[in-house]
Amino acid sequence: MHTRNSHSQAGKTALRFFAIIVCLFCIACGDDKTQTPQAGNTPHTPPSPKANNPITTSQPSPHEPQPENQEPLVWSFKSNGPIPSSPAIGADGTVYFGSYDKKIYALHGQTGEKKWEYTTGLNIYGSPAIGPDGTIYCGSQDNNLTALDGKTGELKWEFQTGGWLWASPVIGADGTVFIGSRDTKFYAIDGSTGEKKWEFQTGHGIPSTAAIGPDGTVYFGSMDHKVYALVGKTGIKRWEFKTGNNIWSSPAIGADGTVYIGSEDQKLYALHGQSGEKQWEFKTDGGVYSPPTIGPDGTVYIGSFDAKIYAIDGATGGKKWEFKTQERVRCAPVIGADGTVYAGSYDGRLYALDAKTGGKKWDFPTPDNVTSSAALSPNGTLYFGSWDYHLYALKTDSKGLANSPWPMRSQNPSHTGRAAPR
Repeated sequence: MHTRNSHSQAGKTALRFFAIIVCLFCIACGDDKTQTPQAGNTPHTPPSPKANNPITTSQPSPHEPQPENQEPLVWSFKSNGPIPSSPAIGADGTVYFGSYDKKIYALHGQTGEKKWEYTTGLNIYGSPAIGPDGTIYCGSQDNNLTALDGKTGELKWEFQTGGWLWASPVIGADGTVFIGSRDTKFYAIDGSTGEKKWEFQTGHGIPSTAAIGPDGTVYFGSMDHKVYALVGKTGIKRWEFKTGNNIWSSPAIGADGTVYIGSEDQKLYALHGQSGEKQWEFKTDGGVYSPPTIGPDGTVYIGSFDAKIYAIDGATGGKKWEFKTQERVRCAPVIGADGTVYAGSYDGRLYALDAKTGGKKWDFPTPDNVTSSAALSPNGTLYFGSWDYHLYALKTDSKGLANSPWPMRSQNPSHTGRAAPR
C-alpha cells in the first residue's frame, strides 16, 4: 500500500504489526487438530484431522501393482462423500454402507458394482444393520432411522427422533431395533412396523451403538458420561456406571458376560454385566472412542486417540502389547480366523497385525483418514471406508472372523450387535 501523506511511515509500521497479528491468529485457529468433542459443544461428527483438506484424486486400483508387503486390492467404489460408516455384509454377500453424501449404498461384494442407492436427508455417520428378513436399518443426521428393502432399496418406513443419529442400530432376537439419538433418548422400535415400543431418557446425546447381551439386556454409553444397562423388553434400567467423560465407544460383551467399553476419559472399562460393578480399568494416553473387540482367548483389542492399538488381558486388564500408528485410532479392530487384527487409523492406513505379538504384517494406504471399522466376509474379503470417499475391498488370508465372543464391531457382519446365547 502506498501513501503520500506525512504519516506514511507510521502507517506502514501499523500495517506490518496488524499483518503479524493476523498471521498469529490464523496459526492459532488452525492448530485445533487434537481437539475432541465436548459435551456442551458437540460437532456433527468426531474430529477429523484431514476432513477439511482437499481430497486427493489418487487411489489404489486393481490394475496397478501393489507393494510386496501389501494385501491386494480387489476393488474400490467411489461415493460422493467421506465414509466413516462401517460396512455390513448380507447373507448373499451384498455390502451395505452409508456416506456423507447422504446416501445408503448396496454393492455387489465380489465386484463392487452398485445394486442400488437410497438418499436420506443428511449425512450418514453410523452404520447399517441387517434384519433377519434382509431389511436394512440405518440412521442419518436428518434425525430419522430408515428401514429399506435389502434387495431393492425401497423405503419400508422411517422413525423420526428429535436429534441426529450418530449411533448405529442393533437388532434384538425378536426383531426389535434399538438406537440412541442426540435428543438424549434411547429407543426400542418394532422392526416390522417402525412403531415405538419404549424410550429411555439419559442426560445427554447418545453416539454409542448398543450391544445386546444373551439375556436381552441392552448396554450403551452416553455423553452424560454413563454406561447404561436396560431390560430389552421394557426399557427399565438395571444399572448405570459413571465414567469420567463422554462415551462415544460401543460395548463388547465377553464370554462370561463382562461388558467392555471405552470413554473419552482415556480409559477402557470392564464391567460386570449383571451388576455394573467395575472389574478393572485400563488407562491409555488418549480418548478411547474405539469400540473394543474380543479374541478367542479373551484378549480385548482397542484403539486410542494416543495413536496406538492395544491388546489387553480380558481377565486382568494387563497390557499384552501395543502398536503405534502415525495418528489417532477410532475404529474397532476386527479379528480374523487366522489370528490377524485389522484396524484403520487417522493416518489413512489400514493395518494388519499379528494378534499374539502386535507385529505388523502389512498396511494398506489410502489418501485420507480411516475411521470406518472394517468388516470381514467368510471368503476373506475385508471391506472398509475412508474419508477419501472410497469403500475398499481387500483380499486377505483370513477366511472369515475369529471364533470369539465379539470379533468385530457390533459382533457380526450383519451388525446385529447381539451376543451369542451361552
